[in-house]
Amino acid sequence: MSGHLKTQDFVNLMEDAVPFTKHQAHIDACRSCCATWQAMKSLRTEVESMDNDIPEPDWAQFRASMRDQLLSRSIQRQSAVRRWTGWTIRPALAWALSLVLAVGIPTGAFLWHLQKENAAPSKTLTLQTLPAAELIDAGTEKTVFDDVVDLSDTEQAQFQQMLEAAQRGTPRLQ
Repeated sequence: MSGHLKTQDFVNLMEDAVPFTKHQAHIDACRSCCATWQAMKSLRTEVESMDNDIPEPDWAQFRASMRDQLLSRSIQRQSAVRRWTGWTIRPALAWALSLVLAVGIPTGAFLWHLQKENAAPSKTLTLQTLPAAELIDAGTEKTVFDDVVDLSDTEQAQFQQMLEAAQRGTPRLQ
């Protein structure tokens, strides 16, 4: 054999993968390989002696603890699934509530306003239906003459036309 034994050869010798007789002649002839082999043999005996000191694990306890951990994970997964299904319903409820608020309240207010308008009689004042005394009484604190004084030029012209049309008995022209 040419050269020293490789590390893999020593590992194979320790594991009894290769028969010892194949490399025996080289180990006996080479001092370096013999020293390495002796060091590895002593290391192997120490490791083998430690093997007796290490107690065998309690496999029943190990299996029980693993089963408990897996069970707790499955329980956590189930509760997480329940929480997520609850969250899918909550946005739907929020959308429904916002739809009721956005559509229902304005619709209700509009219908209430229409009902209020229909219930109250129309109190529009016209010059043709009311006598002059009632027109004067219809004002709150101002008199009719105060309102006439406050009119702009165009409004005064329109008011003049209304008065002339009422005197003639013809309908007002706009």
